[in-house]
Amino acid sequence: MKKLKVTKLHGTFLAMNLLPIILMGLVITLFSANRFAASMYHEAQAGLMDLCNTIQVTIDELYPGAYHAEETEDAIYFMKGDHALNGDYKLLDSVKKVTGVDITLFYQDIRVATTLENLKGERVVGTQVNPVVKRDVLDKADDMFYSSVMVENERYFAYYAPLFAEDGSCIGMIFVAKSSADVERLIRNSIMPMVVIAVLVMVLVALVTIHYTTGLVNTIKKIETYMANIAKGHLHDALDYEVLKREDELGEMGRNAVRMQKSLRELVEEDTLTGLNNRRCGEKKLQQTYEDYTKRGISYCVALGDIDFFKRVNDTYGHDCGDVVLTEVAKRIKYFMRGKGYAVRWGGEEFLLVFPEFYMDEVEEVMNEFIREMDTHTISYKEKTQIHVTMTFGIVQAGGQFPDIDSMVSGADRRLYIGKQNGRNRIVTDEQSEQDL
Repeated sequence: MKKLKVTKLHGTFLAMNLLPIILMGLVITLFSANRFAASMYHEAQAGLMDLCNTIQVTIDELYPGAYHAEETEDAIYFMKGDHALNGDYKLLDSVKKVTGVDITLFYQDIRVATTLENLKGERVVGTQVNPVVKRDVLDKADDMFYSSVMVENERYFAYYAPLFAEDGSCIGMIFVAKSSADVERLIRNSIMPMVVIAVLVMVLVALVTIHYTTGLVNTIKKIETYMANIAKGHLHDALDYEVLKREDELGEMGRNAVRMQKSLRELVEEDTLTGLNNRRCGEKKLQQTYEDYTKRGISYCVALGDIDFFKRVNDTYGHDCGDVVLTEVAKRIKYFMRGKGYAVRWGGEEFLLVFPEFYMDEVEEVMNEFIREMDTHTISYKEKTQIHVTMTFGIVQAGGQFPDIDSMVSGADRRLYIGKQNGRNRIVTDEQSEQDL
């Protein structure tokens, strides 16, 4: 697995994109969880209140009559009509079995019937209610909900409602409660999927952001490396196609960099008049060709030529006409050299043609064809003037008496001179030059 390299720019992008996402996700998650928990608490409260009302209605239907107390020598009985509620667990136990909710009936502040049990499994009847509850519910004769009330060392989520005697006085209470631990567990279990989903979404967004940011930074890095190579003079380096095919600003930046490279290459490597390689670039390419020859034995040939009687053209028609002739000749040479090698404006009206992976007999054949083609065409100047142009070339092949670049260029120049002395409009090869010498 490729290790992710975090650069300064990469780190900045990640911080700019991930931190807001994470913070926003946390804020939304916490807010939603709190709102959901509050809603769950409210639902639990409403559920306890509804259950409390249902139990009271059921007791009213089962035992008609008012709540009252009857005292005997042995005890006080909390009555509903003719029915004693003390120790009556049938209704309370059946409700708890179905709902899981604990229920207690109070006479004044004393538990007379309850589903609550102590650690020994005994019902906690005869015990008193919390003084706060007595004050809020019994004394004020008002319903009250508590999110945390202690009963027998356990916290409860509880709802209390007063019970009234026939004269309207508060004679007791009913307690409906669920263990706070159970309620909180229910809320946690309900919130947890929402939190997990929120975390998964944040992780997914983070991964997408990291992927996008990494791609963005890698693209910038590719452009940076490409520009650095151009600055070092590597004007033939290619920019990754993945950058060029982007349809955003980075893609446009990459395309502009390529256009700049082309302009620099034209400025540095091309002759401004002819569009051929200038001498500086030609020498560099020729050196590379020579290195391929010495390292891998790849043969090559060099042809050096110039335009015959070019001075006469300048003297007769002017230098503007001479420029037109140079430009047209360069076009024909450039077209001719396609797939064969490269051409260099060596100086003035001189041109150097380099044929990598060619041998003398092959170059002689194609150069004779070029000479014949030049001889059969004219160059137009200001529409009315037709100028007949011929060229002479000297050709040498690497090796033997031409072991290096200087000897090859000198040898080709010597063959060119022989051609000039022997009538022009021709090519001169090694064999011909040896005979003439």
